[in-house]
Amino acid sequence: MEYMNYISDVSADIKDCLNEMGTQPILFVGSGLSQRFFNGPSWIGLLEELQRRCPLIKNEVGFYLQDGFRLEDIGTEYTNSYREWAWANKQQFPSELFDSRVPKSSYIKYQIKKLFEEITPGSVDEIENVEYQKEIRLLRNIQPHAIITTNYDTLLEKIFPDYQPVIGQQVLKPDTMAIGEIFKIHGCITDYRELVFNNEDYEVFINKKKYLSAKLLTFFAEHPLLFIGYSGNDKNILSILSDIDEIILTKANLFPTFIF
Repeated sequence: MEYMNYISDVSADIKDCLNEMGTQPILFVGSGLSQRFFNGPSWIGLLEELQRRCPLIKNEVGFYLQDGFRLEDIGTEYTNSYREWAWANKQQFPSELFDSRVPKSSYIKYQIKKLFEEITPGSVDEIENVEYQKEIRLLRNIQPHAIITTNYDTLLEKIFPDYQPVIGQQVLKPDTMAIGEIFKIHGCITDYRELVFNNEDYEVFINKKKYLSAKLLTFFAEHPLLFIGYSGNDKNILSILSDIDEIILTKANLFPTFIF
């Protein structure tokens, strides 16, 4: 009964927020949505599957976590193993990946692309669970102003087929942040070499993150923000929110409405 009261109270808060702001919400979508609708992996789950697919990776994810490795540190370890494995098994990878100018992370990112292509439904009609189909219809009925995601897969493009994906570095271009777009800030398997996955990728992302946060601030100030499929302690979300909080405290007396 307490949980039902919670649902009622939060639902009322959301309605009040939407009525007060008079705008459609922004959806900020994490891997939990893909985990729910097609058993997509979490970040740890992705690393575990990548370890199983590469015979040169002897140590499991937990081995590195015991030593205090961050997930992107493990991604870097696995990146090096995949490059060594790929050069010894060229038949398993596209020939163009063996050009000397190709980044060494391309081999593991190609495998990430293959993995998600194998498990992501070709359309939402392939999701047979009746309850999930109902949830997808309700998601569409939200008609969000825009969607922001750190997911690599293409599920959101299938749920919202009329929305335009904006991938990776394209998010930082001046003409983005329009209505009806899906901002894939960690990249997408459709351009797999640009995925944000290991230490080197995250260093590039972090260097540009404050600019991204400043662009997102305009969105967040004008629209309710609904977080779906993220842990409350997800470091990517906390980092962006920290940047925005810093901007708000120093430049304006604003605070966006966030709903988890």
